[in-house]
Amino acid sequence: MEARQYIELQLERGRVVIMASLDVRGAFDSAWWPAILKGLRDAKCPRKLCHLAQDYLKERKAVTTINSFSIEKSITKGCPEGSCCGPGFWNVQYNPLLNLKYTNHSKVVAFADDLIMIKAESIEVENIANVELNKIKVVNRQQNQI
Repeated sequence: MEARQYIELQLERGRVVIMASLDVRGAFDSAWWPAILKGLRDAKCPRKLCHLAQDYLKERKAVTTINSFSIEKSITKGCPEGSCCGPGFWNVQYNPLLNLKYTNHSKVVAFADDLIMIKAESIEVENIANVELNKIKVVNRQQNQI
């Protein structure tokens, strides 16, 4: 609802609005554990809670069994969808994107995927959108180098 109200207000004021939905393929499956743990530390999460999260993510395995044949594989990323901590870990990992210093032309609204909306007085909105999306690209690269 927040997105709709924002867009309607900008259109009433005669502005141009771009809405970019950043779809993360396999969002929960791709949650990167080093970024999650760094995010908890950066948020000044209590040390015991950080250790609990680290222990939760340590030595995880996936087991697939078909008839009497089982395959076991170590897991180094992802959060079980439907788990209690999955959405929280997802938010911790993506907070750096939501907390970037965007221009006053932009508004970020988080859904299951991230959503960014850019307003402007004219078609300059495309240039502003490119600047904002490049900021996200840079942060994403930095997170993958942790």
